[in-house]
Amino acid sequence: MMIAAFIFVISTAALIQFGVFTWRAGLLRVASEPLLDGSESAEESSRKILNGQDFSEVMARHDLCPDLKGGSGPSLRPVQIYYSCMRALNSLGNLIVSPGAPGFGDWTQREMALCAQYTAVVLSQRLQRNQILAAEARSF
Repeated sequence: MMIAAFIFVISTAALIQFGVFTWRAGLLRVASEPLLDGSESAEESSRKILNGQDFSEVMARHDLCPDLKGGSGPSLRPVQIYYSCMRALNSLGNLIVSPGAPGFGDWTQREMALCAQYTAVVLSQRLQRNQILAAEARSF
């Protein structure tokens, strides 16, 4: 009976780890896409967005932009939760180790920047979809 419980726990942990790694791979795939808005202001904002501290600004812009297709884009709730976890881990790391120490803090900063980049790509995709719908509406 004990061996069966041990196998069940290990299998469950492996399944959870697989799910997390698969989700993160999807996050990386979308975040590596270029911003679809070809204007120079988008390029300038994408350079600024690479700072993980700008996630809340990008989320505010995303919330201001309406989704005219009706929920066709990805949900950002898991990304918000992941960003909050990374921010909490960064704060915890700063309490345990001196702030700005290399290693752990760099990793959390990169992950927070990844979340910001993902949100910026999703926002640019939403803006492009809205522009296409507006062009279709003007053609009538």
